[in-house]
Amino acid sequence: MLHILLFLSTISNAYPGLPVEVDYAIPYGFSCEELKSDTLFSVLEADSGVFIIVPLTFSDSLPLPVLAAWNEEGDTLYLEPPLMVVSGWFPDSLMIPSFPPFPGFMDIPPGLPEDYARNVSFWLVWGMPPGFPWLWVTVGVIIAAALTFFLLKRRNKKSSIRTEPTSHIPAGKAAESEALALLESEHFIHGHWAELYSEVDAQFRTTVAGKFGIVNRALTLNQISRTLASTGKGRKFLEQASPVIRETILQRFADWGSSREKAEGFIRRLAKLRGEWS
Repeated sequence: MLHILLFLSTISNAYPGLPVEVDYAIPYGFSCEELKSDTLFSVLEADSGVFIIVPLTFSDSLPLPVLAAWNEEGDTLYLEPPLMVVSGWFPDSLMIPSFPPFPGFMDIPPGLPEDYARNVSFWLVWGMPPGFPWLWVTVGVIIAAALTFFLLKRRNKKSSIRTEPTSHIPAGKAAESEALALLESEHFIHGHWAELYSEVDAQFRTTVAGKFGIVNRALTLNQISRTLASTGKGRKFLEQASPVIRETILQRFADWGSSREKAEGFIRRLAKLRGEWS
């Protein structure tokens, strides 16, 4: 019992946010190292092993460190810290909850407990929950299946019909001559490259429409290239047509600039392409 009382007497109580004194009980003639602040406490003052600290935790024991002490003769001691317990209390009185008024006011209407339960028993008024709507779900599935079948049938019908260009498309030498005629056009002579490559674009699309059935004029050249790349014959065509496609995009949409020698080379490449694939 005596040991328990001595142990309790060594416990120091502290409160969060309030300064408290911590004494390491340094022997006479010894000097102590400095106690440094931590995340759990802050050191305000230090004097020969006695420190004034401010606990920063709400309710816990402070883990104070072991400090080294030494004297002039070279002796060294390690001082155990006192046990510091922080009580769960706030220094601000506004943060301390007050007790409710006693006795409390209770306005309980007369009646038995089952009367109160009946007022909130909504299931007694609503009845049993409705069953699963099998009829509506079945009708919805049938409608969705019929709509899907109709759309697939319509899509297959469209894909089975190959769309042919409505206008006459020259082939062979006629297509090649039509491309070479661009060398005598006003746009080539005067260096109007954007207009010249608009005609190159139109002749290229005509060849693609006649050979591969891609007649949608709203498609960009990149979209046409991706469509052609989906077939083996289209990929072979793209190997020869890629330079013409790239130059057409640069001249029409980036105003890249050109020369007669360079434009003549691309026109002759277009003519060769149309002669082989038309």
